[in-house]
Amino acid sequence: MSISLTLRRLAILGIPALVIAFSFLLFEGKTEQIVLSMMSGAQSLAGLSALIVGALALDVALPVPSSVVNVTAGTVLGVAGGTLTCWLGMTLSCLLGYWIGATGGTSALRRLLGAEELARSTRMSNRFAFGSLLLLRAVPVLAETSTIAAGIARLPLRRFLGVVALANLGIAAAYATLGAMAVEADSFLLAFCAALALPVAGLGGRLIYAQMRPESQPLSGTLAMAEAPDPTPISRPALRPTAPPQGTSVLQRFSVDYSYRVVFTRGLFAPGNDTLGEVFREASDGRAQRCLVFVDADMLRQRPALADEITACFDRLGTEVTLATTPLPVTGGEDIKAGFEQVFEIYRLILRHRIDRHCYVMAIGGGAVLDAVGMATATAHRGIRHIRVPTTVLSQNDSGVGVKNAVNFEGSKNFAGSFAPPWAVLNDFDMLETLPPAIRRAGISEAVKVALIRDPEFFLWLETNAEALRRFEPAAEEYMIRRSAELHMHQIAHGGDPFERGSARPLDFGHWSAHKLEGLTHYAVSHGDAVAMGIALDSRYSVLAGLLPEGGEERVLALLQALDLPVWHPALEQRDAGGQLEILNGLEEFREHLGGELTVTLLLGLGTGVEMHEMKSELVAEALGWLAAQGQD
Repeated sequence: MSISLTLRRLAILGIPALVIAFSFLLFEGKTEQIVLSMMSGAQSLAGLSALIVGALALDVALPVPSSVVNVTAGTVLGVAGGTLTCWLGMTLSCLLGYWIGATGGTSALRRLLGAEELARSTRMSNRFAFGSLLLLRAVPVLAETSTIAAGIARLPLRRFLGVVALANLGIAAAYATLGAMAVEADSFLLAFCAALALPVAGLGGRLIYAQMRPESQPLSGTLAMAEAPDPTPISRPALRPTAPPQGTSVLQRFSVDYSYRVVFTRGLFAPGNDTLGEVFREASDGRAQRCLVFVDADMLRQRPALADEITACFDRLGTEVTLATTPLPVTGGEDIKAGFEQVFEIYRLILRHRIDRHCYVMAIGGGAVLDAVGMATATAHRGIRHIRVPTTVLSQNDSGVGVKNAVNFEGSKNFAGSFAPPWAVLNDFDMLETLPPAIRRAGISEAVKVALIRDPEFFLWLETNAEALRRFEPAAEEYMIRRSAELHMHQIAHGGDPFERGSARPLDFGHWSAHKLEGLTHYAVSHGDAVAMGIALDSRYSVLAGLLPEGGEERVLALLQALDLPVWHPALEQRDAGGQLEILNGLEEFREHLGGELTVTLLLGLGTGVEMHEMKSELVAEALGWLAAQGQD
């Protein structure tokens, strides 16, 4: 950017400001009379405060001179009153902007804002983070655009409100203080210049940043016009290309904020349950969309009326979202994850029914179905909105609420997969009624796992309610699922590594041997049962390694047995041709899957996990011997 262009822009900003400021010289020394005039008649401090709050709140949609209004608040109401009034009005404006962005607002507001402003906000939602909300609060146009963009990007409302409330407090205090100082100085010119100071500084900072940033892209329509090249072609001599200096590098950095709704309900597709409609309306942009639904074939056999229930539910939604076709059955269990054959078939159906990135793909089934359909939707068109409806205890309390998708390949469990957060997770407790008792109980092992590494009180609750859980009493089962899901989601969101770029995976406690055992038995042992045995093995190993106090493993074993979960399988002592325990090969396979050094979660206490980088083969063998004796009693 040339210096002359920069000066020209500053002139565009500065000359009108100077002209207007000069006209206010006529009002020098008249501040007191202006204030008295504003307070005359039926006006009161309360009425003026309400008027100022209303004007600032509508600033996001109307051309309100907010800077002048803010300083006027300080002039009339003083520092404390002006700060509170300005802060309230600007914060309401931010909430209105967020609502417009998140919902599209009313048709009247959309017409009032105009297509250009909404388009600008949409572009901005893809390129700004929370920090920019603080920076842009003082920049005209961008201040309002950033709040609308926050709604479009679905930034978490609590964090959004915290950031803008903090930013608004600083701005409100600055304006109110300057306004009160203007009264003391008896200078309306000072008040007016103070009103211009922050926005002019904000625009100036934006221009300087645009000049310094290489190949910058404008964030607002106003600045975009200023930065647009002259449409008249100018003949320039060709520049000889030069090779970049050796070692040149540019660091690209950006962040993406994910959020998705996890619902616990009953009768998801029943009349009167509007859960599905609420999920669709959250993302509605006024265009009719379509949804392709895949259902575990076993579930359809157990509940023959389910397909009709789903169709009727979508019929009640009207034209908001329609079914692309009748619900499609898919293979359940590990068969759907055995390679890419089923994933390719899902691709073909997505193509056949013309499902694009603004449509939805819903998967209704257990963890394996969610994995395979999730893998297809995460990669088709580089990502389609995926709604999970888990139908097993294990998928409702663990895998279904997470961010991973995968299929097996060449005998390697979850070898091919992706990290792709779902659009929504809808847990329907009624779906569990069709499960065989052994499969239904197997899912509780994941609740035991997360309690052991993260929540001692939840582990104690599981011990106390083991009998109720074994009998599938609704209140106990629902609490177990919700609490387990909450702990899993907390680990994903706050554990510092949601996409598992490191080598530690605490949520895989007990899994290194479980994955290997599933393979050794050709998946005759379910994942939940294998995890139960892995938990028992690692609990005993934790004692032998001097980590978990003696007796802790006895309580773990007693809980698993009270839940009717298995703690032993003969394949655990299977040996290879060289006499090595086959299960020990699972450690190396686990390390390879994670990458880097081996990292296994063990126990320091019943509710406290610890990451270890070594497991001694002799202690694993000893733990297996103890487990065999316990399991064969």
